[in-house]
Amino acid sequence: MKYLYFLFFFICSAFAKAQLESSYWYFGINSGIDFTSGNAVAIDDGQLITGEGCATISDSFGNLLFYTDGSLIYNANHVIMPNGAGLKGNSSSTSSAIIVPFPGNSNLYYVFTVDTDDLIYRNTEGLHYSIVDMSLNNGTGDVDPLNKNINLLPITSEKLTAITNAAGNGFWIITQFEDTFYSYELTSSGLHTSPVSSQVAPFIELINSTVTNVDVAAMRGYIKINARGNKLAAAHFSNNTTEEFSGITNVLNARSRAYTNGGELYLYDFDNATGVVSNPQALLTRSDGGSIYGVEFSGNGQFLYAEVDYMNPSTTQIFDFIRGEIVQYDLTANNIANSVQVVHQDNITHFRGALQLGLDNKIYHSRFEQNALSVINNPNIPGVGSNYEYNAFPLSPNAIAWFGLPIFVQSFLLQAEIQTMDHCFGKNQGFSLNTTLDIVSINWNFDDINSGINNFSNNLNPTHLFSSPGNYTVTATIETLVQTFTITQDVTVFNNVQINDYNPIMEECEIGLDSAIFDLTQMSDQITNDANLEFSFFESETDALENTNQILNPNSYTNLYVTQEIYVRISNLNCFKIVSFKIVTTLCGIEIFNIITPDGNGFNDTFTITGLYDIYDKHKMNIYNRYGQKIWEGNNTTGPWDGTSNTGLFHSNAILPTGTYFYVLELNETNIKPESGYVYLR
Repeated sequence: MKYLYFLFFFICSAFAKAQLESSYWYFGINSGIDFTSGNAVAIDDGQLITGEGCATISDSFGNLLFYTDGSLIYNANHVIMPNGAGLKGNSSSTSSAIIVPFPGNSNLYYVFTVDTDDLIYRNTEGLHYSIVDMSLNNGTGDVDPLNKNINLLPITSEKLTAITNAAGNGFWIITQFEDTFYSYELTSSGLHTSPVSSQVAPFIELINSTVTNVDVAAMRGYIKINARGNKLAAAHFSNNTTEEFSGITNVLNARSRAYTNGGELYLYDFDNATGVVSNPQALLTRSDGGSIYGVEFSGNGQFLYAEVDYMNPSTTQIFDFIRGEIVQYDLTANNIANSVQVVHQDNITHFRGALQLGLDNKIYHSRFEQNALSVINNPNIPGVGSNYEYNAFPLSPNAIAWFGLPIFVQSFLLQAEIQTMDHCFGKNQGFSLNTTLDIVSINWNFDDINSGINNFSNNLNPTHLFSSPGNYTVTATIETLVQTFTITQDVTVFNNVQINDYNPIMEECEIGLDSAIFDLTQMSDQITNDANLEFSFFESETDALENTNQILNPNSYTNLYVTQEIYVRISNLNCFKIVSFKIVTTLCGIEIFNIITPDGNGFNDTFTITGLYDIYDKHKMNIYNRYGQKIWEGNNTTGPWDGTSNTGLFHSNAILPTGTYFYVLELNETNIKPESGYVYLR
């Protein structure tokens, strides 16, 4: 018996994080990127026309759901959703919107928006949220009119970010204004509208000036949280005071000062259990002279990147651009501020723009009015090895990048995923981690308490034999040089096919030419007692594995060889096993009828011996009269005796006289003796 075990079908695991929710980007002027293949592919089906803020969301399989500039929401068909116009964001706001799934309902998404006003920032309308219900409008989504533009803060900056909370059952949504961070928690019980407030340096004053467009500069710039959720970086494009504009009435002079006085870059600790922002660390300050706009963390969490613009005041335009820099900070350094390295510098064109990590683990840099994005190709590498390339990623024709790129819940970008598969009970299942991180340690919990100490492992690529069929949530706690985080993956262990002990040989009598007819289905009851299983029979192991070339007549199958192996595929809904048995063609006993009446009536016209011809094809038959004289001899070719003589002195074609004759039948098969006896001729 040959016995093989296989899965009925393999199921590649869904990745352990919601990373594919950031598969599509829409930004700038009809610009887009599709990351669903794992690589960045430029697309141009988006409808956004936005100078800065934008957000997109895909489902966990990477299918586009909707996108927005903070004012309009477009569905996956690239048309504005019902009730999807008039949101209180603004396409000129740095982070005009962020989209956050509602943990209590997979159809609902919160869209948080922050406004701006490029003339008088005090006219902004603050932080709002709206709810999109994807179960509406034939599954393409609709904005709930009863939960649209719900105000949370009367005024805030252009900053938004979000991260998974420590419990893993919700999200923190964070904004900042002046010297205070506001953290709102969204869980399955809903949005907690009373924020956690953290007052920390620096104070970014909202300028009170009669000159328009001098107050907005200080409100610009991104905030980002690392994917682990324990560090927050804030970029402030400028940091001016109202006093500095006292008595200035020249609009160009005032705006030039507002843009070029220098900004701030700060790093903080973030507690994603409480929402508290603390421990401000100044990385760049106004005295350094740079204006900071885009920030992003590397995929491995070790490095922070920021883009910095250096500008001089001008009497003919808002500013004279000097140069732009991409700076890198090592978060593992004892003094993070002193770890700064300039990894790129140029003055080719306006530099200010977003930095955003993609699914390919590259950081993309948007620069004003370009038909391409610049790229940090290796953000996990220190210094210039990070490899910044100007305009390295071409956009689609007629697509233009401006200042902004879409923002996401930062934990969507966590660069680690558990890879495994659903499987059948009784199989040692392997687990591995797909990540670019440098892992210091990893601890696995297989959610299988009945397996005892085997429920845990600290191997990088462990295997586990589950104690019973069922659904399990496997957890990996990963420690790197800069972070410790936990990811999970659901695994189903299916009920396996149960097999009995059975006789692996089926025999049938030969019907001639080494052939027999077998009812293969008779093996079913021997192999298993489960009447709900499906049986398929195959002539080769390969066919059984691939489920091709099934034997179509298993209840009346004619063998190919005297001894032949048949493969049986026994399956339930999820699993199968392959077993085999042998079919053997045997030489069964003959039956001799000892009377012959060759009168032409069709009955006993010849000496009948069933099971002889074409079965014992080497046989020899001799017929003798009562005097011992051989009167007939034959074999498989001559056919049976017909009552005539074909040998001896008196042979003729005439029928011999009535009487008793004797036969000797030599079957000429190993271990089978000759047969002899009499036959009566009448």
